[in-house]
Amino acid sequence: MFKSGREDGKSSKTPQFFATFIATIGSFGLGTVLSWPAPSLPQLSAQSCSGSCEGLLILSIEQQSWVAALLNFGAFTAGPVSGFLMPRYGKKWTMVVLSVPIFIGWLFLIFSINVEMLYIGRFLTGFSGAFSMLAPGYIAEICEVEIRGSLASFMQVMTMMGLLFTYTVGTFLPWRQLSAVCSVVPIVVVICLSFIPRSPSFLLSIGMKEDAKSALLFFRGKDSNVTKELIEIESSVDNREQKNALNIYGILKSKTYLKPLCISLVLMLLQQFSGIKVISSYIVQIFQNAGTKFDANICSIVVGVIQVTGTSISVLVVDKFGRRRLLILSEMFISIAFCMLGTFFYIQESHSPCPALDTCQDQFVTAETVDNLAWLPLASIVTFAVAYSMGMGPLPWVLNAELFSKEAKDHSSSLCASFNWLCSFMVVKFSPSLENLIGASGSYLSFAALAACGTFLIVISVPETKGKTEEEIQQGFNKGKSLDTEAGLSKDYDKEELCTDLIKPLIKEKQIEIK
Repeated sequence: MFKSGREDGKSSKTPQFFATFIATIGSFGLGTVLSWPAPSLPQLSAQSCSGSCEGLLILSIEQQSWVAALLNFGAFTAGPVSGFLMPRYGKKWTMVVLSVPIFIGWLFLIFSINVEMLYIGRFLTGFSGAFSMLAPGYIAEICEVEIRGSLASFMQVMTMMGLLFTYTVGTFLPWRQLSAVCSVVPIVVVICLSFIPRSPSFLLSIGMKEDAKSALLFFRGKDSNVTKELIEIESSVDNREQKNALNIYGILKSKTYLKPLCISLVLMLLQQFSGIKVISSYIVQIFQNAGTKFDANICSIVVGVIQVTGTSISVLVVDKFGRRRLLILSEMFISIAFCMLGTFFYIQESHSPCPALDTCQDQFVTAETVDNLAWLPLASIVTFAVAYSMGMGPLPWVLNAELFSKEAKDHSSSLCASFNWLCSFMVVKFSPSLENLIGASGSYLSFAALAACGTFLIVISVPETKGKTEEEIQQGFNKGKSLDTEAGLSKDYDKEELCTDLIKPLIKEKQIEIK
């Protein structure tokens, strides 16, 4: 969170890597919760019955959509619960407390005898959604600024690994056994969190200075000189206490706090309306509906592997290329991916049964055309997985941990997290209805249009926070200047940075003065 304050020698990065891994185990659990419907819902549908369905738990399409979507209500509820717990007990203990209802939720899923128990189980396991906010927030407080972005992004790597784990195990296990395996994760979270301390800034905020020093030595290495950094953190905490923690009303009436809040809300909206929850929840059914020649479960595993790989690459490059640039590229390629997927389903929907070209010479699209394009759904979702994992997956949560000042962080980040999961619920619950209304092609092309609009919104509104401390970020908002500004750059150059590379040549050619 702060620039290195050691006077002699360098701090060790290893304890920060270790703490990041421990803090993101809950994010792995989030991945298992998100992807649980993909292998499980096909087993709970009437099509899974080879003969009689008597004695089996079978869900209607409407019930399946609720089972897929209810985790978002749990995550939405976890937002204000986390906002209440964080300032009192810190992010570490908030993660421990939330692991209890998550585990109870898995028990409901394991022993479900009716759809109501499935609903309760999905709602409670949805509390894992809070880890998407808590893990990056905790990591941002304990890590040095030069590696903050990379380590905060690791949350998404663990989430994608959770998705891949569930896709893989769910291919071989029935849904109850899969639930039993996933229920181990919250237990592991509670055990492992006991090995790392609470963040130094939180400990200082409750007057535990010696514990804060011990925690900082844990994160920087026992031989590091942390005196200067501890003074900086203490000064920051004192400034926060002087300003007092703000409530939602105080945040909304101040432009200084409202601007970063709006930016984070926009990113949360774009993340969920990128279609990620539709892909993760219904990926097996998407491949089945596409009639692809490839096994649907194997395709989902391939996509999971690519998501893990793409997110891992993002972790390595986010502090080199910056958040803003990766977000722009991510949204652009998400739009391209959904254009490809929507085009395939449009072709599939347009063709009428035709045995051969010689009997249907007047038809442009035949069954053979659709068969020849069977690779396109997999290519589209692979493109989406790479694009999402490189930017729109991890970076909205990274910025949610970076943009807010301390006095506004708890309420602002919790509000954004709840809003994120509300958007997620809307997408997951109503996507099947939208698809029935306008067809699969119309649904996916709508996501493409939203991603194209999102690219433009990011270009004009999202600042760059790479390499900046929390204080430098807030100074940018207080002065009303772009955070893209780097030392030594002119005012004109700062404003030109807000334009895309495509617009810059036009500005220079026409000699437009940027005012």
